[in-house]
Amino acid sequence: MPSRTVLPTTLKKLEVFSEFINSGSVDIVANSLGINKLSVYRVLREVEEDLGFKLFKRNGRRLEPLESASILYESVIQASKSLTDGIAKAKANSGFSDKQLNVGIVNSLSVDLVPYLIKSFNERCQDTDLKFHSDSNSSLIYQLENNNLDAILIYGEDAIEKLPNMVVLKVIDDTLSFVTSNYSQSKPDSSQIPVEMKYLSNQKMLVLKQDFGLRKIYDQLIEQTTQKPTIYSEFSSIFSLSFSLRAGDYGTILPSRLSSIAKQLELNFYPLASDKKYSIYLIFPRAIERTFHMRSLVASCRMYSLNI
Repeated sequence: MPSRTVLPTTLKKLEVFSEFINSGSVDIVANSLGINKLSVYRVLREVEEDLGFKLFKRNGRRLEPLESASILYESVIQASKSLTDGIAKAKANSGFSDKQLNVGIVNSLSVDLVPYLIKSFNERCQDTDLKFHSDSNSSLIYQLENNNLDAILIYGEDAIEKLPNMVVLKVIDDTLSFVTSNYSQSKPDSSQIPVEMKYLSNQKMLVLKQDFGLRKIYDQLIEQTTQKPTIYSEFSSIFSLSFSLRAGDYGTILPSRLSSIAKQLELNFYPLASDKKYSIYLIFPRAIERTFHMRSLVASCRMYSLNI
């Protein structure tokens, strides 16, 4: 029988080590892997203790990689690729493929988060494609629970944190704005900004359909008004809704993030007096939490939240 090979340290510790060598920053490693800085320092020290030789020169809290660290890093990268390839082959043999990660999104994320994830994820997993599927909150949750999607990025509420067997991570917070077209005759004047709920009561509104997360946030917001705005039409796409604002003197409630493309959409964004916020969450099955590709998607989402 072949002799049993025992690794002198763990793969998890080597992941922290390789992330540090790659980035050169304890802060980046901590944020990328979702751990605190003290844990990063502790793991790097434990790798040295496990292996029995020095990897870093210490200058206060600053760690400078020695040549031994560079040699080890090259081996860890090679081993990680070999292990990832082996897992992919085993998974394919079981009827699955790691060549594609199916992620459900709400439409508004295609403006900013999705382009960032495509670039960031591709840098981490060059052999795997992110495939995005846009739909409503309700539909995306259903598809995730029925294994038609690997992960979803949706508007959050307290209920989603209670989804069984799912990991729920908040990615970003955002505010809402009252929005009209550039051609609308019912724009709020300077004395009406920020826009109060009373002002909304007198508007003709275009909104998303009921199963969309943004519609639920809209309904919660309008609950504060004594007189409800008139809902003129409902849409199944946030962009169809946005373009339809040009048809007349209509208003809507949109994520403030979309103001970055206000000029292209020919829209005006006005801050609300209400401090109502919403969050975007990444949700995926707990069973795939430790897979390389899901960890890469999580890390990309964390880095995006730090950059906005």
